[in-house]
Amino acid sequence: MSGEEEERPELYDEEALIERENEAVRKAAKGHPGMRASKGSILKNLAVVVVIIIIVAIIWQVFLNSGSRSDWAFEMTQMNEANDLGYTGEGIRVAVIDTGLDADHKAFDGVEIVEWKDFVNGKSKPYDDEGHGTAMTSIIAGQSALPGGAQDVELIIVKVLDANGAGTDALIADGILFAIDPNDDGDYSDGADVISMSLGGRTSYLASIIGTKSQAAIAEAVSIGVLVVAAAGNDGENDDGDVASPGWIRDVVCVGAVDKNSRIASFSSVGRNLLKQDPDRKPEVVAPGVKITTASHEGGYKTGSGTSQATAFMAACLAVVLSVNPDYAHDGIHGGSEEVIRTVKEAIMESSKTVSGQNTPHDNLYGYGLIQVVDMIDYLQAL
Repeated sequence: MSGEEEERPELYDEEALIERENEAVRKAAKGHPGMRASKGSILKNLAVVVVIIIIVAIIWQVFLNSGSRSDWAFEMTQMNEANDLGYTGEGIRVAVIDTGLDADHKAFDGVEIVEWKDFVNGKSKPYDDEGHGTAMTSIIAGQSALPGGAQDVELIIVKVLDANGAGTDALIADGILFAIDPNDDGDYSDGADVISMSLGGRTSYLASIIGTKSQAAIAEAVSIGVLVVAAAGNDGENDDGDVASPGWIRDVVCVGAVDKNSRIASFSSVGRNLLKQDPDRKPEVVAPGVKITTASHEGGYKTGSGTSQATAFMAACLAVVLSVNPDYAHDGIHGGSEEVIRTVKEAIMESSKTVSGQNTPHDNLYGYGLIQVVDMIDYLQAL
């Protein structure tokens, strides 16, 4: 072998290899139109995805801005049946003591607000800077956009809770007294037949002994035959031993919450009934309070859960019952005294539906059972 270096064949030329690959792609593209259109197809697919996203967003906005009431709740309480019979709360006044009302919401188009009072900021026209009152009132008296259970009631709206949903015992007492005598002339005929209070605080047994302003106001309301409805409270998962105040007060109708399957809500407070007698054991009754669609003070609608919602349902039920049995309203021939409260609470006890898992005659969670509007109407009519 000579001393000259042996010439090796070229095994790898990067530029040449790239060029050959590009040439192959060009040739393939000429014979396959689909390859030439690959970029266009990707753009088309992206456009389809964008359109789908836009459609979904529009549908979601339509849902948020259109009422779709929780019809199962009205069905399970016999409210639908009562409404179909023409029982809608006509002639009954319901006071909602809460955060106020967004009266401009379309769910309240046509609703009759006969009295309004703002104990927080002193404003002359209805408003709601927190939203809770708007939601609760829509369950009671929502109109065609989101029909409530008692669409034809006359409303007394009283704001005692601020933008944070907080209030004092004194303000709540003032709200109750306004509800039963709006013009403070000693004539209760223009006051509420039903007071709905979807609010509550921890029960103070010291306060129960010495009394509070709200307790005194409730006593005055009860003495003239006004039905006071209040929430059991939402401490079921962190039980403090009793329902909330003022629901614990003997003559108040205290309301727990169930879901669409009539199961007690995990948050619904348990009653303490060691010294209580029928028909005053707590809570007295349960009503729908899980995933309930209501009006939102920010426009549109929302879904919420709580014994607050159940309380509003119960207030609507009682308004409907009284509209069919006006003699038991506070200015009816059987009304005007504490005795009518006893009669109505006995009607609740006797006509409510026993549900699966409930102890009878009274359960510390389910009360006397699930409110049944038509059965309660029939019970009172049979007296």
